[in-house]
Amino acid sequence: MQKKRPPAALPHTGVATFCKAPYIFEPADIDADVAVLGIPFDNMASMRPGCRQAPRALRDASTRFGWLGEPAGSSGYFDIGQNAMYLSGIRIVDAGDVDVTLDAAVTRERITAHARSIIDRHVLLASIGGDHSISFPLLAAFDKCQPFTVVLLDAHLDYRDRSLGMQFTNNSPFRRAHELPFVKRIVTIGVRGIKSTDREYRESLDHGNLIFPADRVHDEGIAAIVNEIGGVGNYYLSLDIDAIDPSIAPGTESPEADGLTFRQAKQLFRAIARSGKLAGVDIVEVNPYLDHAELTQHIAVQLLLEAVASAFPSASAASPK
Repeated sequence: MQKKRPPAALPHTGVATFCKAPYIFEPADIDADVAVLGIPFDNMASMRPGCRQAPRALRDASTRFGWLGEPAGSSGYFDIGQNAMYLSGIRIVDAGDVDVTLDAAVTRERITAHARSIIDRHVLLASIGGDHSISFPLLAAFDKCQPFTVVLLDAHLDYRDRSLGMQFTNNSPFRRAHELPFVKRIVTIGVRGIKSTDREYRESLDHGNLIFPADRVHDEGIAAIVNEIGGVGNYYLSLDIDAIDPSIAPGTESPEADGLTFRQAKQLFRAIARSGKLAGVDIVEVNPYLDHAELTQHIAVQLLLEAVASAFPSASAASPK
């Protein structure tokens, strides 16, 4: 029987687990709908390190939504625009952090093993990075969900075969993901800027993937993009915070102008969820050291909650009197 949690009502009281949810580190003890896992690793960041601090920062920011972590099940949140409730009755637990090391290869092995042990509990795994290199070992843990589509929101393709001679960097996680036998295709949305190479672009398309630059999202709208994507089946959602415009999410290593809006991301989450089943989600590249007024951290928490909520049917709210 789960012990009653001591009251800690205000955001700044109590232990800062994600949304003040119960902390359950041992995967075998997890009995919930959603498990939030931190991966405080940024050894592969190529320019401005600091996103190893994001799991702790996002947990702290999430305490403002503490009612969503009720042990018996969330009372949900009301989306006033949709006049609907989301996450009602959904049980969330904080699964702690992967025990990362300074050895990147050992860390990858630990990420995959820990993630797989949580997935085996038949919960939705929501991971907080960390740099984007963590996405490949996370994806490797989903081999029982085949065939599998990866939906990536990112300002960059992250599809290089090698970076400075290395295979496993934050520039290459989705090239490595393409090599997993159960990954059917990768759908990348929001690409822009001048860091992605023409070689990455050509090779990704040649491998059967879909790429939607930010310009197309802005010009054609979400409905047209999602219609072209079609059904996704079992899918994994990876959200690099630099997909979002730096005017609202400045705290990241490689910001790019003219990014997606919060509204576009939210619409994408819900529209894609209608054509498939979300198996896992991660949010990466939030850098608290570069985050003015902690804005990015709070936006990232809301994006993660919106992504998780897209996996569960909403409950229509009562009409206002």
